[in-house]
Amino acid sequence: MLANILEEQITDSGEQKYKRSSLHAGPAAAAPHQQSLTSLAAMGKEDAELAVMVRRARIFTNAHGAAIGMLDQLTGQIVCCARSGSSSPEIGSVVDTEGTLIGLCVQKRTELRCDDATTDPRVETQAARELGVRSIAVVPITREKQVIGVVAVFAPSPKAFTFTHIAMLKTIADQIVFFLRKQRREGQTFQNLALKKI
Repeated sequence: MLANILEEQITDSGEQKYKRSSLHAGPAAAAPHQQSLTSLAAMGKEDAELAVMVRRARIFTNAHGAAIGMLDQLTGQIVCCARSGSSSPEIGSVVDTEGTLIGLCVQKRTELRCDDATTDPRVETQAARELGVRSIAVVPITREKQVIGVVAVFAPSPKAFTFTHIAMLKTIADQIVFFLRKQRREGQTFQNLALKKI
């Protein structure tokens, strides 16, 4: 039932304009990558499918911000490939994974939750304060037992996210994996057709 709910189309015409935050280290460098999403993000653009999914993540968790970050296998960094709301990194920004909640999520391959960013040592307090973030929930995107990205949501009040919200984020993470597999199959089909024409 949860998966069916998340399949509903969400419109977000009232979304606030993007703004830079210090929750990320800086712009990602454009480079060849097996996943074109990070290269697209490096140009400040987001995939349309991911844009829908990240809005779902924000709306269904009542968050003020949400982001989908994908692992750049060339650099080992998480690159923000889709965002929604004001309390989230910019498209193409590199998310800091050193000693952070998102970094631990990637390393431990498990969902994590911060109930109060002002007291949690895993969160950069100053950056969270600048964005007005108190609560964070992050879920890994895994394919074949390997973490390939994360889905994260942010809220201005403490203890904003529950296990139900985590379950929703897991469902969205699964949908992202399905989307990537579909994209890969379509790419292979296109290549096969091109070879046949040659």
